[in-house]
Amino acid sequence: MLNHLEITMDIQRLRNLTTGRLHTEIGHVYEDLEAITGERGLMTHMLPRAARAIEPWLREHVSDPRFWDGEYDTTHIGEHVLPEPTTDDRAAMLERYKAQPNPLEGKDVIAVHV
Repeated sequence: MLNHLEITMDIQRLRNLTTGRLHTEIGHVYEDLEAITGERGLMTHMLPRAARAIEPWLREHVSDPRFWDGEYDTTHIGEHVLPEPTTDDRAAMLERYKAQPNPLEGKDVIAVHV
């Protein structure tokens, strides 16, 4: 028997990802994008592309139109259960991420090595 893992998300945190409006603290966006994509170490400039990359998967698993209304709505509360993305889901997210323009391309970037 396969063990199907799930991610239980606070609805306000999920709305961060579905509406593009911040309903909770920004740290939750980093945490939730990392949990869904399976990638650690996301940086600020990566967040918009990561959010767009996971959107098709989210739309598949979050069908209630209220999540997609683009509104700031603190009355939408509770929890929503998402399946843990499969390896194939995450590979598709990465491909969608890489297909988007890099906002740092062509800019002088200073790499800091610690």
